[in-house]
Amino acid sequence: MRPLLRQIWTQRRANIWIWLTLTVVGVLLWYAVDLLYNYEASGRRPLGYNIDNVYNIELRYNWTNEEAIEHMGEDNAVLYRLISEYRDIEEICYYCGDTPFTDMRQFEGYCTHDNSSRIVSTYIRYVSPEFFDVFDIKPLSGTIDRDRWVTGEYPVPAVISLELADSLFGSASQAVGKTMFNPYFLMQGTSTNYKVMAVTPDQKPDSYSRYQPMIYLPVGPEMLGYSNFAVRVRDDAGEAFAQRFYADMREPLERGVFYLLGARSLSDMKSDYDLTHGTVSYVRTLYSVIAFFMFTVFLIVLGTFMLRVKRRRGEMALRLAMGSTRRQALGRLIGEGLVLLVSSLVPAAIIAANIMYADLTVNTLTDASWWRFVVTFCTASLLLAAVIVIAVWPAARSAMKLSLAVALHDE
Repeated sequence: MRPLLRQIWTQRRANIWIWLTLTVVGVLLWYAVDLLYNYEASGRRPLGYNIDNVYNIELRYNWTNEEAIEHMGEDNAVLYRLISEYRDIEEICYYCGDTPFTDMRQFEGYCTHDNSSRIVSTYIRYVSPEFFDVFDIKPLSGTIDRDRWVTGEYPVPAVISLELADSLFGSASQAVGKTMFNPYFLMQGTSTNYKVMAVTPDQKPDSYSRYQPMIYLPVGPEMLGYSNFAVRVRDDAGEAFAQRFYADMREPLERGVFYLLGARSLSDMKSDYDLTHGTVSYVRTLYSVIAFFMFTVFLIVLGTFMLRVKRRRGEMALRLAMGSTRRQALGRLIGEGLVLLVSSLVPAAIIAANIMYADLTVNTLTDASWWRFVVTFCTASLLLAAVIVIAVWPAARSAMKLSLAVALHDE
């Protein structure tokens, strides 16, 4: 290590500009990686429910058939039964309110009777009891009793997410069996009470978002006409399920004002939602920026060390003549590059830490923390180290191929 430091100090005039470049690029690369972490860390967190093999059955209405409007309720029940009997479907449910991977949002405020001043704005979904099986939602605490999941029971049974349980009751275990109410209804002269039946894992309305407070409430058959139909299909149904379902069920489901538009996979809805809202394009742009920084460093280091080898041919030949192996010459050049990088990362880390401490990073989806700083800065440092090794390699290889006689004669 000492010979490397002595060598770098001896050539400090030649090294200072690459040291400054690595410092600046290190900070910029860290900021880009940190920005990418804000989105990728959120996108990789589980949704809180399983959308594999889940499809939305999309029905549309022909309002020109005025005579059939009076029979919408009966027709809805028939459609629901026909869909549930289709051969590839394991389970069917209906729900309304907040719809995942769309801009259809519904939320209300909820608070406990002990602290009515703390109102938590909460996403709300009205679901049939089969919803939890279709979306494979397993409660963390409590149990989901289908027999009690009815609109006529009072207090109204409710299933809440961990985020809401923590906000109102402190923990999932303490929330089960407790009651809460919606203060909005007090303005209407009525009161509501909801009793927590179970607590689910944290829920996200879409991929690139924070976990949001979520509440599930029972919905009755009278809401079928205003609900989404979701189905879970068999694992062996395959990707052709949507086409096969439309071909088989288009005519049977054309009843009254209803007609079938198709079956749409929630996985496709998720991908389309991320794409149309620009998040995917933004993340791809960040990857391009990171690649640009790495390519810039590659060119700078490559040119610098190629020039060094050319100027130090005599020195390298003399080292080889005095017993150094070609691998040692290779390691010395790579070592010089890495020592320069490590020394430049010290001021880069100080600058980056101050940027984070000043709250100048993007924290829309992931909270700023020292753990996040360590992960992102170490990632940026490792990327720079890999680029330096790759860039130094051609120069080091040329040093290993020196003709000792020619190099010493030129010297």
